[in-house]
Amino acid sequence: MKQKIFLTVTLALVISLGLLAAETIEEIYAVVNDEVITGSELKQFETDMLRALHAQLEGEKLEEALLEMKNNLLNKLIEQKLLMSKIKEKNYNVDSDVEMIIQDIKKQYNFASDEDLKNALRQEGIEFGAWKEQWKERRKQERLVAEEVGSKIKVDNPQIMEYYRSHPEQYTIPAEMTLNCIFLEKSAGNLKLQETMDLISAELKPGLFESVAKKYSQLPDAENNVALGKFKKGELDKNLEDAALKLKKDEYSGWIETDKGWYIIQLADFSPDRLQEVKDVREDILYKLREEQQQIKLKEYIEQLKKDSYIKILKKFP
Repeated sequence: MKQKIFLTVTLALVISLGLLAAETIEEIYAVVNDEVITGSELKQFETDMLRALHAQLEGEKLEEALLEMKNNLLNKLIEQKLLMSKIKEKNYNVDSDVEMIIQDIKKQYNFASDEDLKNALRQEGIEFGAWKEQWKERRKQERLVAEEVGSKIKVDNPQIMEYYRSHPEQYTIPAEMTLNCIFLEKSAGNLKLQETMDLISAELKPGLFESVAKKYSQLPDAENNVALGKFKKGELDKNLEDAALKLKKDEYSGWIETDKGWYIIQLADFSPDRLQEVKDVREDILYKLREEQQQIKLKEYIEQLKKDSYIKILKKFP
């Protein structure tokens, strides 16, 4: 969905543009150094978080994230105040970065002009200027995290090898089988079904599978093509897969019943489970390990910011 690209607020570091709005006289929920957190800021922050979560997650993960958000909203906004304060100190200029990001998005979604992009955003209820500002804030946060957190992360080869050995299931290419078949449909009142099955069984001999299949199989275009297809483990009907895994190349099974009908399958080709070489997955493992460390060190960094700051919570939200 295009919306997932346009909604640029990340789950870990959400900066609400509402924080930049002029303050009005209203309820104050917390004080962070020389700034206050108001009810309207919290509501805007909640809206942004909801939009980000719905754009990035679904199902149980979404439900869990929504619950965590509601229980931790004020604390998250306090953290954002602290991060924004640090970003202001750095005085990053990210204009050229954001322009490159916008050009990449236009290219990815085949937008010929800025106006096309603006129209697409408008259809999602998003104003281009605000969207661009969010990208700027995100890029500034990325710069801050890279300097204060990312620069302190070290991943060495022993760590990569340990992860590789401990998670072989993540880097195993599952077995793949290519099957030919003879197929007969199930149909109510088909008195000749058993007769046809017996006739096929009688005619079927080694080396004759293709000719018998073209003669009798009821798959579409069976007279020209007897292939059932190529399948990874877990993609095929269990009865067919169990039978296929017992065959050697060019061997065929007996009749196998499925919900759709009856099959005789022939194993045309088979590739067993294969563990990818570490050199082919090294970058993926490196990325995972850096991400794990970054989340830990980011939390540590934010906790230190809290210790070094004046924070007073006046009331709960909502």
